[in-house]
Amino acid sequence: MSGQPAFRDPEKAHAALGRIGELCELEPSEALSSLLTANVDPDRALGNLEAWLKSAANPAAQLQGLLDSPGLGRLLLQLMGASQPLANALIQNPELASLLTDPTALTQDPSTEIIEADGESLLESATSYSHALDRLRYLRHRWLLPIVLHDLAGTMPQEQVWLGLSNLADALIRLALRTAWRDYAVQKGLEGACPVAIVAFGKLGGQELNYSSDVDLVYVADRALAEQEEKHATRFCEVFGRALSDKMGRGSLYRVDLRLRPFGGAGPVLQTRRAVEAYYRSHAHLWECQALLRSRVIAGSEDSADWWERLRLEHCFRPLWSTHALEEILDMRARTEDFGGEDDLKRGYGGIRDVEFLTQVLQMIHGAKAANLREPNTLSALAGLRSHGLISEEDGQSLAEAYRLLRKSEHRCQLAEDQHTHSLPADEEGRARLAKLMGFSEWTPYAEALAATRNQVREIYDARFPRSVVDDDRLTVLASLGEAASTAEVWFDDLPECEAFYKSLHENRDSLERVRKIAEIAPVLSEVLAKDVSLTEEVLSGEVLEPWEPGRKIAELPPDATDERYALAIRSEWTKAAIQWMFEPSSELGQAIQRIGDAVLRSAMERVGAEFDVVALGSYASGELGLGSDLDLLWLVDTAERHMGAETQAQKLMLHLDRIKRLGAPVSIDLRLRPEGRQGLLVRTYAGLRAYDLGEMEMWERFALGSARSVCGDPMAEAGALASAYALPLTPERLTELLSMKQRIETERVSIKHRHRHLKLGRGGLSDIEWFVHLHELRYPTTTQAGTRREMPPRIRTLGHAQLINTLEQEALLEARKHLLATRDRLVLLGFTPDIVPENPDKLDILARAAGFVDGNEFLAIHEDMTHSVRSIYEEGIDRLQN
Repeated sequence: MSGQPAFRDPEKAHAALGRIGELCELEPSEALSSLLTANVDPDRALGNLEAWLKSAANPAAQLQGLLDSPGLGRLLLQLMGASQPLANALIQNPELASLLTDPTALTQDPSTEIIEADGESLLESATSYSHALDRLRYLRHRWLLPIVLHDLAGTMPQEQVWLGLSNLADALIRLALRTAWRDYAVQKGLEGACPVAIVAFGKLGGQELNYSSDVDLVYVADRALAEQEEKHATRFCEVFGRALSDKMGRGSLYRVDLRLRPFGGAGPVLQTRRAVEAYYRSHAHLWECQALLRSRVIAGSEDSADWWERLRLEHCFRPLWSTHALEEILDMRARTEDFGGEDDLKRGYGGIRDVEFLTQVLQMIHGAKAANLREPNTLSALAGLRSHGLISEEDGQSLAEAYRLLRKSEHRCQLAEDQHTHSLPADEEGRARLAKLMGFSEWTPYAEALAATRNQVREIYDARFPRSVVDDDRLTVLASLGEAASTAEVWFDDLPECEAFYKSLHENRDSLERVRKIAEIAPVLSEVLAKDVSLTEEVLSGEVLEPWEPGRKIAELPPDATDERYALAIRSEWTKAAIQWMFEPSSELGQAIQRIGDAVLRSAMERVGAEFDVVALGSYASGELGLGSDLDLLWLVDTAERHMGAETQAQKLMLHLDRIKRLGAPVSIDLRLRPEGRQGLLVRTYAGLRAYDLGEMEMWERFALGSARSVCGDPMAEAGALASAYALPLTPERLTELLSMKQRIETERVSIKHRHRHLKLGRGGLSDIEWFVHLHELRYPTTTQAGTRREMPPRIRTLGHAQLINTLEQEALLEARKHLLATRDRLVLLGFTPDIVPENPDKLDILARAAGFVDGNEFLAIHEDMTHSVRSIYEEGIDRLQN
């Protein structure tokens, strides 16, 4: 019916209106329905209104206030229909209702100073550090809501919305900085002002923040710091980052992105002034100078703000830019467009980036001539370009209006679920809602107006910066790779005919995406691939991901192949196994590495003429090898008469494998588990092993032989090792002996700070799983069929079948094992410290993203939950074995 809300479910809506009437003891149906007539999503708005009223102390008065002010009522319901997160904020914080009935609250200027003063007043009532941060999260909602209401009502120009959001972020970051520093300084017994200055880049740097932007920050020492001060300041930066990004009941303040700092994710979290100056002078890429254009100090001393501005002016606005440099920066924009589809408002054709790029390039070219060309704000910079005739009045006005429309559309897309998105909705319902929020009755006219605007932007851009007829493939590819470009350079620049590779990458997006993924999450492979033309070709063609037989390439080498060729084949197989696992993490990388290790040993023995028996132990036997694992071995020979010759062969084999390793083959052998360890003979006779078993073999040595597998030679060698492993029952005394060894390993081989971060030897690590399983096998050898299975998953399941663990414990061990093994391999591929979960938050974020998590906090939460479960299972299991 005309004038009535277009409910998707009228019956459900009528019921909700009835419940609201009962709750408020009013008859609001008709009046309330009229407030929903033009709502973008009346069903959602009505549902949120009901929840809001239920949370209120006096729902009747709250509803009556809206009915008495229908203009405000419509606006509030529009917000409730447009944004679920903001509706949730009202529901969770009923006290915010006063903002909607207090005219002064809606007319206050959202300046940084006023918001800071409001925040300081709120913080006075905080009873703890966490309570103070909660107060700041409340403050964010308290000031965000009026901005959104003005935006939806059209009573605030778009640039004022962006400025208000930026002022809010400035104020909250300053308040959070002071709050976090006060708490940190008290804990550490420090005096004096916070030694960290905060520099904002991107949208916040230009004071044109989005509703759902990350905040791009760089932390700089606010003054010269002594060594200990710098350590504290660095640690504080991590604390401060968590204060902004950690989620509490009211959500988080801001998602923080630190990747624009010098050297990106690989650089220190806290930068000194000298380091920043040196980086921009000698190392910064052109795109980093462009990013520097939109930056400013938002917290710190006045001296830091002046220093940073001098740095910005020096590196962004040079008197003369080379033609090559300008072509490079334009190629960057051309290539980033390839990754933005037609629905991408930011990167796509005629999108936000086109306006920003055109503006910033003209600023960089001409900024040395006039101060008003150096503005970090896009619309201010466009006005400066018009005033100097560097862009026509008509084009300047068109670009400004287009920027407002594009940014407004982006904002409306982000309102719905507080998602950091730049894409138009794909579903009809989302498109209809967006069109209404943009003031259109339906999607088609809005889409036509948007397309016309984007075409106009691109016409202006292309007229000013036409694409070169001949693209520089190398610059194009590197520009499109962004932060991964430096790794790709290492990979491709020294390859024979590298131009052909860059051309292929330019023309094939799938190839480029494979290269991007490898460069981002496995940068250590770039140097390997730079020396392997054949494998690089497989990466570009996609052949590298096809099914294969690990080790076959090594086994098929002719006997007279050079050591260099042999090492290359091993390295190629190892790298291919790593790449396949990267793209399909569900595959068992350890087993692929195991088969490669088998092929290496068999081939090496043939090359040196060795004829003794080889037994794999530990993770090599069980297929749990990681990319950085050694091959644990036991060498045996059947008779004393052959022993001397076998010992000589073993020495030759070790020299040969060492030579291959020095040629770049990722293969290392470890013989320390042999009888008598480092002091013992390289090769033992079967009789010698039995004699050692009957005499000197300690319990921990038997434990080490519990997983054994014949690699080459007589298969009975495996049986000999297993016979020693399970020769003695696990008595209480022997269990105590083994547990003492485990305790020494934990305390002596792992530093205290890494007790909870060491993936293998730490609490809840792979060692706990291995010891838990094997101790039960030693205690119940018949029930667990000890020695008949090598791989850990079936051994764990056997404990479940034997009812030695329950189903939940079984699945917890299996899941944790998979996570721990994968994390070990990701650390190797990233070039991080092996086996240690990084404490550095940026490295932790990089590791987390490589593993498919949103950020380091999410990864760490899952990791700590898994390791805690493993440790609990281990300790409870040991208690059962001891009792």
